Amino acid sequence: MKYILILLVCALAFPRFKVDKAQSAITYTGSHSFHDWQGTTSEIEIITNCDSMNSNCDATITVPAMSFRSGNDNRDSNMLFYIDAFSYPMIKISFSHLNIYNLLSSDKVITTNGEIDFHGFKINQEIPLFIKKETNTISISSNFSIKLDSFQVDRPSLLMLPIKNLIKLDVTIKGEFIP
Repeated sequence: MKYILILLVCALAFPRFKVDKAQSAITYTGSHSFHDWQGTTSEIEIITNCDSMNSNCDATITVPAMSFRSGNDNRDSNMLFYIDAFSYPMIKISFSHLNIYNLLSSDKVITTNGEIDFHGFKINQEIPLFIKKETNTISISSNFSIKLDSFQVDRPSLLMLPIKNLIKLDVTIKGEFIP
């Protein structure tokens, strides 16, 4: 009985975030002198760890690198090769000490520090977040860019011209906190 009570208290103190994969997506946009392209995934997981008041939360967004699809199998295969997806299969963005109440009560984009773990490198970067509570769901959105050379990713070339170093990311996540 004591064990069940401890589990119940922990479950209430540290809610989890359940992602609605049908309404969530992370899309990257890459560019080359001749064209732009996008790859998208809905295979998003969020792990949260919050204090009992949800005023201090740590959150990690995790995406399998192999889940991104651009509609071109050759391009997707090249992407996996260049980012070394078999050695580094997960892409993560971690946030520490987020005040969920402040984020939910703001009607503006809040910029916070996030740690991006990609291609075996961890880089801290300012990431804009907009979080909105709707009836039974929470919507998280963000738009930011990364530079491939910051993560030591060799850029593939087409007709001897490498792709652009800047990759744009568009994040839309919908879900709910569950005890």
